[in-house]
Amino acid sequence: MMRSGNPNDWESTYRAHAQRLTRLAVLLVGEADAHDLVADAVWKAVTSRSWPTATERGAYLTRSLVNLAHDRRRQTERRQRRERAVATRAVPSTTTANDTDRSIIVRDALDSLSSSQLSVVFLHYWDDLTLEQVASELGLSVGTVRSHLDRAKRRLRPLFPDFESEYRR
Repeated sequence: MMRSGNPNDWESTYRAHAQRLTRLAVLLVGEADAHDLVADAVWKAVTSRSWPTATERGAYLTRSLVNLAHDRRRQTERRQRRERAVATRAVPSTTTANDTDRSIIVRDALDSLSSSQLSVVFLHYWDDLTLEQVASELGLSVGTVRSHLDRAKRRLRPLFPDFESEYRR
């Protein structure tokens, strides 16, 4: 049950931000799970106690999406660690580093970033938001956004030497 007086007020906010939320979700969890993540994040946001008093509802939805993606990523990483631990005990490793396809390299590089770093990179470079706008969207300070962006760039720099010159801000 919606806590707000008008059950349709969240729909216009969702429609205004759905495309951006979906693009961010694709980047955070992949295309297969993006729509489910958006739906779950919107549901969580609009049924929360603080939704009726939220003034920046687009930012509220973005933060809900990032938090939920972060939770899912942690759960997935924990499960994968457990599975790898069991698999390495059972079968010796025979993998090779022949994956030279650019899309695999880019996806792996983006997967190496934390959810916070990935969100900041997406909003700043792909959505073309200023650091102040990113901070507002994610509910962080500008200094925290700069730290996340700096850490992401340091992690990506060895993999993409042209990254800094192409996207200098």
